[in-house]
Amino acid sequence: MRTGRYSYNAQQRSIVRPIKKVQKLAEGFAQNYDCAVICHEKKEIVSEAMMTVSAKEDIALAFYRACNIVFAQRGCTKLVNVSFLWPEDSEEAFMAELTGYIAALCQKEAVKLGLVTAGVSSFVQKAVISVTAVGYANEDFTDNDGKNQNKTLQAGSTLCMAGHAGMAGIGLLAAYGEDALTKQYTQGFIRQAQQFLDTLSIRPVKEALEDIDACIYPIQEGGVLNALWNYADGIGAGLDIDMRKIPIRQESVEISEFYGINPYLLMGDGACLISSMQPEKVCAALAKAGVSCVVIGQVTKENARVIRRDDEVRYLDKPAQDELVRIRK
Repeated sequence: MRTGRYSYNAQQRSIVRPIKKVQKLAEGFAQNYDCAVICHEKKEIVSEAMMTVSAKEDIALAFYRACNIVFAQRGCTKLVNVSFLWPEDSEEAFMAELTGYIAALCQKEAVKLGLVTAGVSSFVQKAVISVTAVGYANEDFTDNDGKNQNKTLQAGSTLCMAGHAGMAGIGLLAAYGEDALTKQYTQGFIRQAQQFLDTLSIRPVKEALEDIDACIYPIQEGGVLNALWNYADGIGAGLDIDMRKIPIRQESVEISEFYGINPYLLMGDGACLISSMQPEKVCAALAKAGVSCVVIGQVTKENARVIRRDDEVRYLDKPAQDELVRIRK
């Protein structure tokens, strides 16, 4: 199987359908958001993120990925549970360092650190972290098929993007590959790219849009192009996207060229898609909060997922492997 996150369709085939053969899906199960409602009365939701760990930057990515799913439901993360699986040659000092780092992240974000467990296995070659975030949502957002219930935010709505393409991936490449990058770029340029990792949380987006009718969808593994596909699958609608309007920083363009990768298929944590009938209000509210946001297209009634670039028109490809996974093998 391909390394990386399951696509929406693969999850349907190998996870959702086998569950449905035995029992109904949990109420509030949201496959396209990686979360579920665990108590409708209290509007409690749970989400999870899992990834391999090489350095503390991976810890931050897993932590914010889990929390961002809660923020996307207009919720507030109250607690995280963390589980580590370490290879046999792991150093205990490194394990302690990363555990301390996750505790510091929780303190910074005012999130309670709950259960922390760890194990060692001869069957893994790299450490793996799983972060489970528990919080409270402002509304019920899914049905038993794991799809978004808010019909007003589907066909006919405008699609915006907050942040920029490849935020997390470029930040990680700048952190991991600093020595190689210094052969071509200045330290200041590299530091600017590394600072993308300081803006992984979409909490500012959630807080800025509290009073605006909008649907937030976090961009994660596979970048903005995979997020567009999965978002459209999740709401059962089509898209009409202007590729040139998708925001991207110069640092991302140059570092992507350095590594020979596509920044639009690169981890985009820290950025998100926003669907709304009030795009002007969305962009204005986020600008006031200091978050960049632009209109990139429309959600349509047709199933076609159209990508435009000047006079060229093509269709969005099915989800591909994240570029970071490919070059870090």
